[in-house]
Amino acid sequence: MRIASLPPSEELRLQDLYNFDILDSQPEKEFDELLEIAASIYGCPMAAISFIDKERQWFKSLVGFPGNFEATTRDISFCSHTILSKDVMIVEDTTKDERFSENPFTTKVDGVRFYAGAPIVSTKGYCLGSICIIDNKPRELTQEQTRMLRILSDQVSKLLELRLKNRLLKQKAEEQLQLEKILFQKTVQEYETEKQSISAELHENVAQSLAALKFHLELAEIENKNAPNKHLQNCKEQVLELIKQVRDLSQSVAPSLLTEVELKDLVSGMLNQFQSQTSINVQLGYEGDDTVSAATAMDVYRIVEAQLENIKKHARASQVKVTIHALADLYLSIVDNGLGFDASRFKRGSGLNKVLSRVEVLQGNLEITSGVKGGCELMVTIPR
Repeated sequence: MRIASLPPSEELRLQDLYNFDILDSQPEKEFDELLEIAASIYGCPMAAISFIDKERQWFKSLVGFPGNFEATTRDISFCSHTILSKDVMIVEDTTKDERFSENPFTTKVDGVRFYAGAPIVSTKGYCLGSICIIDNKPRELTQEQTRMLRILSDQVSKLLELRLKNRLLKQKAEEQLQLEKILFQKTVQEYETEKQSISAELHENVAQSLAALKFHLELAEIENKNAPNKHLQNCKEQVLELIKQVRDLSQSVAPSLLTEVELKDLVSGMLNQFQSQTSINVQLGYEGDDTVSAATAMDVYRIVEAQLENIKKHARASQVKVTIHALADLYLSIVDNGLGFDASRFKRGSGLNKVLSRVEVLQGNLEITSGVKGGCELMVTIPR
């Protein structure tokens, strides 16, 4: 038995092979079907698509081999000889060929007697492996059959290249998605910073100016207590209402308590305000850590805020229950008894997109369920 020599530029050939990331990959329908065609055309009991690694021959697809047959050592591989040339290698009778007469695949009972293999050539010109047909009796191939085997090897090469392109495209798409998530997160952070600035302006300047105006109106009222002025009283009441509205607006734009109180208290305050504005009965269930990071608290706050807005606009609900479990992961559930929707016909709107975008940036998971008879549940899991 003669062991095959190494191809020229073996290191570059191996580098090209590894670039395809084909070794030890899962079975793929396209390769299996192409090999079935080859076995059927030639009427051979065995066929294989294999790739030659540094010290082994690894099989991508097999016909007629045992189910657990995955690889052989390179020194006894027939295909190690095939990749030494770009031509089809045909061995009509292995017992009469000095390279294979003592090969263990030849000497065993019902061993290999016929072998024909065409190299799988990459676009860089390296022979990475082969597609081969095998029989346990000697036989010959016509010129047309030899040409067909070469065509089949070309198709395997194209499959390999297409597989690489698809992998690179997927990788590029994932990188683009990650970049978009980073950009979105940056946009959200800038948006929150701007809202905090507006909130501070409302709270520290506008509200304080209104408070000063209220103080002066009270002084004027005291100075004229013997002659009550209806217009002065109306101005005082309007200023009081305006102060309340400015404070509520400041809280809704950017909750100033975000870094100072527990998440439960923060969400509870929002729910109380929502209930007073809509007359929808709201319940809060909370379990787990009392405090979470400011960033997580902000995201949870905005998710709940967005879903409550969705419920207010579309659900016609009378009850909402918000449940938060701040454990190893943060779990959020928002359930309403509104109209519901047919999940099979559901289309995401801008409201849900706001929620989904935040969840994706946090690498969390979102599920939404509903029934045609009513009710909806939004479930969010955020890793911590």
